[in-house]
Amino acid sequence: MLNPPEASDGSPAADRPRRLQQWFLDRSVLTKGLIVLATPLIALIGTTSASLVLQHDESQERGVVLAAYNLSSAADQVLADAVNAETGIRGYAATGDRLFLAPYNLALTRIGAGRQALRDAAITEDDSRQQRVVDATTGLELSELGKLRSAISRGASGSELLAPLENEKTTMDLLRSQVAGLATGPMAVAVSRSNLFTSQQKKITILDLSALVLGLLAGLAGVALVATGISRRVRASAADADRLGEGQPLGARFPARDEIGRLSMAHVRAAELLASRAAELTAARDAALKANQAKNAFMSSTSHELRTPLNSILGFTQLLQLSDLSDEDHDSAQQILGAGHHLLALINELIDIARIESGDLSLSLEPVSVLPLIEEASQLMDPLAAQRSIRIVCDCARPDLAVRADRQRLSQVLVNLISNAIKYNHRGGTITITCQEQGASQVSLVVSDTGQGLSQEDIGRIFVPFERLHADQSATEGTGIGLPLARSLTEAMDGQLSASSVPGEGSAFTVTLLRAPDVIHVPAQKAAPPALARPRAPAGAGDGDGTRTGSGLSVLYIEDNPANIEVVSRYLKGRPSVMLQSVASGRAGIERAVRDIPDIILLDLHLQDLHGDQVLRELRAEPVTAAIPVVVLSADASARVIRRLLASGALAYLTKPLDLADLGELLDSFAAPARHGDP
Repeated sequence: MLNPPEASDGSPAADRPRRLQQWFLDRSVLTKGLIVLATPLIALIGTTSASLVLQHDESQERGVVLAAYNLSSAADQVLADAVNAETGIRGYAATGDRLFLAPYNLALTRIGAGRQALRDAAITEDDSRQQRVVDATTGLELSELGKLRSAISRGASGSELLAPLENEKTTMDLLRSQVAGLATGPMAVAVSRSNLFTSQQKKITILDLSALVLGLLAGLAGVALVATGISRRVRASAADADRLGEGQPLGARFPARDEIGRLSMAHVRAAELLASRAAELTAARDAALKANQAKNAFMSSTSHELRTPLNSILGFTQLLQLSDLSDEDHDSAQQILGAGHHLLALINELIDIARIESGDLSLSLEPVSVLPLIEEASQLMDPLAAQRSIRIVCDCARPDLAVRADRQRLSQVLVNLISNAIKYNHRGGTITITCQEQGASQVSLVVSDTGQGLSQEDIGRIFVPFERLHADQSATEGTGIGLPLARSLTEAMDGQLSASSVPGEGSAFTVTLLRAPDVIHVPAQKAAPPALARPRAPAGAGDGDGTRTGSGLSVLYIEDNPANIEVVSRYLKGRPSVMLQSVASGRAGIERAVRDIPDIILLDLHLQDLHGDQVLRELRAEPVTAAIPVVVLSADASARVIRRLLASGALAYLTKPLDLADLGELLDSFAAPARHGDP
């Protein structure tokens, strides 16, 4: 706030400026602003009005000059056309060759428009009078030229053409004189008005400079008024605002009743509020950090904790299917297995979405051949489509197309899109999967169906997580995360997923990815698994508990969950050639492997005493067990973990819930050499 005014000397003349200054200081900020704005505005309005008047006069003068130029130009064009016509007739008269009539014929086609333009350009009474004279002479000239042409065409000789040619020349000379007279007046007007333009432009320039000077002076006067009224107080208020932002105490305050004074008091209240809120925010931040850490810990363990009980459910269900069941019981087991796989897929999708949001999704981008991936996804979804008599058609004109993507994640995207197309298609419908080049650097994969289609409003909502549109009112299964997950995975692979639809005809989902060098697809040949070298048993090893019998396949299962051991044990009862041993801790597993040297080791990762990583490292470091194949069986389905274990020396990685058929296939690859004995 301004300092209080100094003591006056008591004279009325000295007090008057101070009273005026105080009056201005006591006004509101709005009033001060209006006074400051009005001062230069008045000067601007005055000078602008004068400038507009001069510009209006100049515009009128320009119109007169333009009309003069138009009239002169139109007259010159009429004269030029008449001269061309005369030239053509004279050439025809001299030679008798009709080729010389070309300028004459051309002039006849143009001179009508020129005469009309001349009539339009004559806007004054004097110009109209001269134009009519020129137009009459032009008509006479054309008439005489026409007579000459007719005479020449009839074969008139040179002596017969002499008089008509002289008459025509006289008429042409008269036309030239009339056109020159018609153009003289307008050109003189143009010259005089041009001088007037120059004079008016100078006046406008002087007026603009005057307006600039007046505006500057008025602006300076306004700045002076503001500086004496509010500038210092505004700076003080701004300094207080900076102190608030930096958490420092406010500066000295002066009481005032205008807006700046109220702003100063608001700063005081804000400082008090910020102090109390800072303590609350600190506590909230600490709580949020703890919650985020808890969420990350939860997500890291969710995969294992949810998959572990599912492994028992799906494992024992698969065992039931292998048992001698009635048709009804077999169907019940199939229903349990289907529901378990559905729950497993849901868990995987939820975990994938959480990983994408937290930035923990691990991708391996590499060239991926498109056609084999489409065929695999189609074959995988064929049984589901067959239940509703839906036909899946693959149409890929370029079988060598490849994209830059993570093969597993791209397959997941395609399966999600095909599954969605099956669910929302009508019975007996069709699903078409196409792939094609999109420009030089991209490839598009399109999954289209013949369902009911979507409205534009619904298309904008289908990629919102857990948004199922109207499916919750029908029997259609789903959670509303398949499409959002597909889009997130596509974007994570530097691609795009878009949707289009025609209501009543169907929908199409387009995946666009970066193109990779073409890959020539050669169908894989079914070959027998390679024979794997089995370590020999140490000398003296014989029959008994924990020892090999010399025939069959010896399997050591390191697992601390009895239910998982029971599932594998029951499954292997149907394989008499396989001998299973199990231990419940990592250390015991290492000791048993060193002692018995099994043909293959099945290893769980999350053991009570040692993590599976350490168990694998110690097995590889021990010379006796270094060559034993190790297969990891774990509920941790993270791609990063799988790559790490395989790189550390694991032969294979099977995720839980375990597909017993996959385990059987793997063991079969060892069974053949085991039955024949060591070489």
